[in-house]
Amino acid sequence: MTQMNASALQDNLSNPQKTYLWDVIIPNPIGGGDADTLMLRCQSTNRPGRSVGKILLPYKQSAGVSYPGKLTYSHTWDCTFVEGEDKATWNIIYSWMQKVIHDKTNIGTGDILIKSDIYIKLLGTAGAETLKIRLVGCYPESTPDIPLSYDDEGNVMHPVTWSYDRWEEA
Repeated sequence: MTQMNASALQDNLSNPQKTYLWDVIIPNPIGGGDADTLMLRCQSTNRPGRSVGKILLPYKQSAGVSYPGKLTYSHTWDCTFVEGEDKATWNIIYSWMQKVIHDKTNIGTGDILIKSDIYIKLLGTAGAETLKIRLVGCYPESTPDIPLSYDDEGNVMHPVTWSYDRWEEA
């Protein structure tokens, strides 16, 4: 059970979770590709949220009573990958999206064959895992246009929006 008192909070104020200590692990990219490539190239992401709806029961002239409703997720999750001249990120995501719906045949492989679980690991300053989240049933939903410009000396960044069924602490 988590300690929720002032001394426990004070003891942990010296080592808060850092926003830069995390890994995204895609152990089984559908369509092929190296999972380590995606992990090392993932530059930004977010921890997924969830919400609980409410059921409001009005009673006579009162404000009523609120009860918890159903659990909801956004069912989308974003990552941004840096691309190399080897176009490894492009190859992995494009191959996976081709399995979802092929751009020439307009036929998909099927629900069970396009989804894979993805893990988000938060790490402590000593490198130990502090939290592991499993996104269940993921597939790449969309990739936006990627801006290219003569004005900038930046890197090509490859944003991906993923669809998922649910998430849980792993």
